[in-house]
Amino acid sequence: MDEKNSGTAAARDATPPALGLRAQKKQRARDAMHRAAVGLAAELGASSVTVEMIADAADVSPRTFFNYWESKEAAILGLTPDRTDRAVDLLRERPVGERPEASLRAVVRQMAAQMPTDLELRRTKRLAMDREPALRLASGRVMSSLHEALTTALAERLDGEDARDRATVLVQLAFGAAHAAFALSLTHGTTLSAEFDRIYDLIDRGVVGI
Repeated sequence: MDEKNSGTAAARDATPPALGLRAQKKQRARDAMHRAAVGLAAELGASSVTVEMIADAADVSPRTFFNYWESKEAAILGLTPDRTDRAVDLLRERPVGERPEASLRAVVRQMAAQMPTDLELRRTKRLAMDREPALRLASGRVMSSLHEALTTALAERLDGEDARDRATVLVQLAFGAAHAAFALSLTHGTTLSAEFDRIYDLIDRGVVGI
């Protein structure tokens, strides 16, 4: 396999393992709370939504809610407490010697695979975020933390005095492609996986780039 296509192949092979029964149950509970939180935020505005309202709509207790989410904002945005640590672990588990672009693609794909695939839910969340600027700020803070953590982890895998600088650029490019995949998925009503494949193909063929 040539170097140009290895990134796409690695990303396509980065399929998360099937969940066990217990994990599936937890995922269903998490999805139910996220869906309830998004619906309430879109209808009432995030500032008017309470944890108790989300828990009631998802048929769980407030105590159970906090086993999954740090705050109502996290539930609305779908941001689990271990999100950043999980991403860093996925990167560190990638094969030694793998091209950094391929490693990042695989990590981003695996993270995206854990997100709800319901297109209408994603559109409703977009509406909720447009209605409440505070949600975008909260999402931005989390993404900034994720970028920083992945940059640090990637720099550890690179050689040279400019390892940190190269890691910064690579992480920003990887998430730029991810943002494009999310946007195109919403625009065309397609799956995230399909848009990731399309974007990476365009990049690898040199059709788009910087």
